[in-house]
Amino acid sequence: MDDFQPATAAEHLLWLLAEHGVEHLFLNPGTDSAPLQEAIATLAKAGVPAPKVVLCSFESVALAAAHGYWQVTRRPQCVFVHVDVGTQNLGAMVHNVMRDGAGVIVIAGRTPYAEERDSPGGRSHTIQWQQDVPDQAGIIRGYAKWVMEITRPGVLARAVGRAVQVAAGGRPGLAYLMVSRDVLMDPPAPERGRTTRYALPRPPAADPETVRWIADRLVEAERPLLITGKVGRRPEGFLAVTRLADIAGVRVIDLPETGCLNISTSHPMNVLTAADGQRAVEEADLIVVVDADVPWIPKFTSLRDGATVVHIDADPLQAGMPLRTFPADVAVTADGATALAQIVAHLEETGRTTPPAGRPPASRAAAPAVPGPDDPMSPHEVLAALNEVLRDDDLVVEESVTSARTLHEVLRRTRPATLYGTGTPGLGWGLGGAVGVSMASPGRRVVTVVGDGSFMFGVPTAALCLAAEANAPIMAVVLNNDGYRASRLPVYELFPEGLSAARGDAEGTRFGSPPDFAAVARACHAHGEMVTGRADLLAALRRGLAAVESGRCAVVDVRIARD
Repeated sequence: MDDFQPATAAEHLLWLLAEHGVEHLFLNPGTDSAPLQEAIATLAKAGVPAPKVVLCSFESVALAAAHGYWQVTRRPQCVFVHVDVGTQNLGAMVHNVMRDGAGVIVIAGRTPYAEERDSPGGRSHTIQWQQDVPDQAGIIRGYAKWVMEITRPGVLARAVGRAVQVAAGGRPGLAYLMVSRDVLMDPPAPERGRTTRYALPRPPAADPETVRWIADRLVEAERPLLITGKVGRRPEGFLAVTRLADIAGVRVIDLPETGCLNISTSHPMNVLTAADGQRAVEEADLIVVVDADVPWIPKFTSLRDGATVVHIDADPLQAGMPLRTFPADVAVTADGATALAQIVAHLEETGRTTPPAGRPPASRAAAPAVPGPDDPMSPHEVLAALNEVLRDDDLVVEESVTSARTLHEVLRRTRPATLYGTGTPGLGWGLGGAVGVSMASPGRRVVTVVGDGSFMFGVPTAALCLAAEANAPIMAVVLNNDGYRASRLPVYELFPEGLSAARGDAEGTRFGSPPDFAAVARACHAHGEMVTGRADLLAALRRGLAAVESGRCAVVDVRIARD
């Protein structure tokens, strides 16, 4: 409201966040958040817009949810954590934000500076000496895009504006702000400060000469191939990939590890299987890599002699990966979706839109063998069952780890922005990320497919609690093989003749007494059930979706083959 005058820096901070378009404050409270908690009540009473507070019982889940919200909306949200310990509890989700290029703002408390008896917000508990560490920002500095401490109210307006701008602009990332509670209790600066003219850079485009050169090479090539990981993060990227495949007969490898849908799974030029993908890379005479961190594994895949490689990325150097040395003959600094749209437009303008002869469609994945009545269920069966119950506009969040390739080959997704994931190794994102996706997509059904390890890494009690607090129900389908298959397979790979491979097991990868995930769900007021037989699978999935439609979360724990 125009006549509102904040009484504290905390009130000013909340007002600024709202003015910059931050809709949610994921709050994990502590001794340093008290000024914000009071400010929230004060602004609500005054009718002043402020971010909606969502209580989070664990920090990593909060950051995963903010990350998921970003993937849907491209608008950064704010996570408040408690000083250094809360920052540490963000854990591997910080890695995911960095590698996925997600725009998020984290505000962390700092131990108060003042000790005097009459100092508002000064030190009043033993822990405020214990939490006074030499370099709190150092916990996160290697992963954050930008770090700053607010040491006086006068800098608050510029700091918040800059945080939102940096988090969302360029290659998005994590903006980390620190502020102590005594600063939050100080009177605000006399002027509230501007909240406009923090422009975000427009997506970089390729220069016209480079666009023409790539388009010419695509037309001339005998076996052109597009490899992409995350260009479909935006619908216009999905459409550009699809159009290029349609008009130029370019086969597409939609990397399954990235948790992103870049082209319809039913498109005839989509190379679905791992074997076909490897063969396509080895046969291609032109490879265009767009927004893909790891386009192939050199240990298993060799390029054709004389093949030309074009790499398009907002940061084609990828300096954040010290030893990334994939070959590139032409590197283009450009937004992937923008550059592909430019190439498509050039092909259409020049009338070169008929796929040349000799460019066959990609082969389809073969159907698996029919299981026997006593065979355990496979991930393929579970995902095929999901095809029976999901609608085209349902949203799927993927963290299935060793089943990611199967999900990519089997799960039917045809519309843009209906598949989400991080494509990063920080496990535990799937549950919280799904809650964020649900928050950003009211009225849509959200299903996350996770492994049993990912489910536990995701702090399920905190994630289900967050979903209830945010009124953002999800269904979690757990592919449960009673252990860490992702940690067992490397043992077999490195020691194929070893004892572990011979006995079909590896130390430290089996749970002797695994939790009852359905019971965990029910303890959190969610629908929960365990499925051990294929005859019960479809009905269980339908019951889970019915629970989501009624506003409750659901966990369907499906016991699958161990290996």
